Amino acid sequence: MPFDGIDGFDNHPIAKLGAVERMLATEQQWCKGRLRDAHGRHCLVGAIEAVGGRQVLQKPILQAAREVSGKRYWRIEFFNDDPRTTHADVLQVLRRTRENMIDGMICSFDRQPRHRRWIGALRALCSRGGLEAEAISPESAARFSPREPLVLRGEPQANAQTDRVLEFQH
Repeated sequence: MPFDGIDGFDNHPIAKLGAVERMLATEQQWCKGRLRDAHGRHCLVGAIEAVGGRQVLQKPILQAAREVSGKRYWRIEFFNDDPRTTHADVLQVLRRTRENMIDGMICSFDRQPRHRRWIGALRALCSRGGLEAEAISPESAARFSPREPLVLRGEPQANAQTDRVLEFQH
């Protein structure tokens, strides 16, 4: 059937994150200081555990909490129960988690940090017997994605100079 196996999506981290977001959608559904209170409200960790997402959501949510708050929380509970944490902060962390997860899926082919890609590109550009690069106009540069390294193409030259400059034409 066309939808066979679609129920496996419920175990996907983004599906679990969506369930947590729904459980904490309003301030009346969120609490501090306990996993679940007498009124059925959950803290962030309580919601994660209620959807069975502790294993797959703990690290990404903790990372997002650090990014959003600028503080180095060691546990999600410390973020949730911080006196300065608001419901809006929790929702912002959940949104950031979703963005990071989606970004990770899109960019999973290249797990190398951006600074390493730049160093590699510079080394290739400055290596002996390097490539002859053409100047790039601003219009053609706009085609390049900021997430992909710039690749220079050309044939190695026997008497190439060791100093090379990559410049944009105005």
